[in-house]
Amino acid sequence: MISLAAFASLATTVAGRSAPTVDMRAVGLMEDAKDGSAVAFAELYDCYVDRVYAFVYRRVGDRALAEDLTADVFTRMLKRIDTYSFTGADPIAWLLTIARNRVHDHFRSGRFRLEHASDTVGSDMVDGAPSPAAAAERSAVAAEVRAALTLLKPEHAEVLHLRFIEDLSVTETAELLGRREGAVRALQHRALRSLAKHVDMGMVTS
Repeated sequence: MISLAAFASLATTVAGRSAPTVDMRAVGLMEDAKDGSAVAFAELYDCYVDRVYAFVYRRVGDRALAEDLTADVFTRMLKRIDTYSFTGADPIAWLLTIARNRVHDHFRSGRFRLEHASDTVGSDMVDGAPSPAAAAERSAVAAEVRAALTLLKPEHAEVLHLRFIEDLSVTETAELLGRREGAVRALQHRALRSLAKHVDMGMVTS
């Protein structure tokens, strides 16, 4: 069962995390790509392809399919590069929006469906952890949360997945979901309360 301490750790991590620094070099590359620079686009691909692939793979659960969809994401990115404008969020938020829509198109569904995640939590789940012990603790919490998310409403699961698993800021999450930041914070609050109820009811087993 997810412990109350683990849940408290999640709530603190998600609600209290400061916004990540925007990669202004990537923003510059986006502008250069808009101007037709193939070199800039190639650098953006190298910078973001692993993260986009991981984002897609968690949703489709098939490596070959994830590779195909990831390639489609960057094709769409290239076609839509003229629509990009800097809003204060890192370019990854815009790119993950394209990825999210591509996955939705694949499943021919307008609603998010949280896929059952792998039992193994990758190193990206503990990026920036201050120590191996802290990394192991966060990894364990993340694995428990992944199981709990399958019990929530799709919109609740998605906002927690983006904020905690994908490590996006409120600004980035709002841009990806097409919502205002205040609405994202409210949705996150309701999602955490819902998750707490599942934990208290003992619906998640280890």
